[in-house]
Amino acid sequence: MSRLPKPRKPHWIVVATGSYLEATIISGRLSSFGIPNYIHRESVGMVLGLSIGLGEAQVVVPEIYYEAALMILEPDDSTAQLPDGNPDEDLEDADE
Repeated sequence: MSRLPKPRKPHWIVVATGSYLEATIISGRLSSFGIPNYIHRESVGMVLGLSIGLGEAQVVVPEIYYEAALMILEPDDSTAQLPDGNPDEDLEDADE
């Protein structure tokens, strides 16, 4: 009888580091694009109920989403972007 290989556990990679507040904002942005993520931070801050001053928080994503997360967090000129909806700014860009 042959055995099926066990599914591989996802390998998580850090995509951003900062304060817990910054990590929460970044996590929300990634989630809005459907990218699974979680915030890892030092447990002493959570135990004491503190979100500042005790280390940093890290936003991590599964390895297969790493490139997509970087494109969202650090877009370059080749990344397609939607206009922000402000018609005055869109007209200024067209004039240049």
